[in-house]
Amino acid sequence: MSGKLGDILISQGVIDHDKLISALSDQRAFGGKLGRTLIDLGYVTEDELLCALSAQLGLELVDLDDVEVLPEALRCLPVDACERYGVFPVRVDSRERVLSVATAEPDRGTLQEVAQVAQYTLEPMLASMTSIERAVRRYYFGESDSGPRDFPLAAPRARSVPNRSAEAAYPDLTADPESYAAEAVAPAGHALDEMQELRVLIIRLERTVNAQSRAFRALVDLLQEKGVVRRGELGQRTSKK
Repeated sequence: MSGKLGDILISQGVIDHDKLISALSDQRAFGGKLGRTLIDLGYVTEDELLCALSAQLGLELVDLDDVEVLPEALRCLPVDACERYGVFPVRVDSRERVLSVATAEPDRGTLQEVAQVAQYTLEPMLASMTSIERAVRRYYFGESDSGPRDFPLAAPRARSVPNRSAEAAYPDLTADPESYAAEAVAPAGHALDEMQELRVLIIRLERTVNAQSRAFRALVDLLQEKGVVRRGELGQRTSKK
């Protein structure tokens, strides 16, 4: 890895220190990853976040609208796994049993689950979630590709010096999440049936929590649009309590 995500975004001129502090306060209040919080607040775009993650993790960016995906790669992952985990198979080395998968959020735990489903070692690549969803519709359901394209990615803006006071204010949140996978993820050993069932229950629970979080975020956005609260203000007030 090469630096913390917030510092990288500041050095690329995508956000400033105040926006980082605001996003960190929201992250502390509502949970989740910093990148998703920045997107939800409207501070960064998907493309800008992917560029920063690529710089941070050293992962390859892939344009799913401009690659040819062969059937043998598609056979490695069922469509329900792609939709559940937000991934898409790009290419496969059957002899080495290595599958390259595109993901918008290279969470190690999620990729471990995908590796278990595919029984291949995964090489994570970065792509926007909208392009992943578009690729799933195109390759698995045969839908025509009529959606907007995501690439080329936005170029970095003017560079600025990161303000280190964010680390002092939120030392527990500015640390790089070790849950991100910067290298290949191999499938775990054979799991007991009870463990498989437990993981399914955890996935369902995460879905429920995420749905509630999205509903709450929509409510916050509405309050912000109505001028009741300012961006980041609610998270700052919650973190003080």
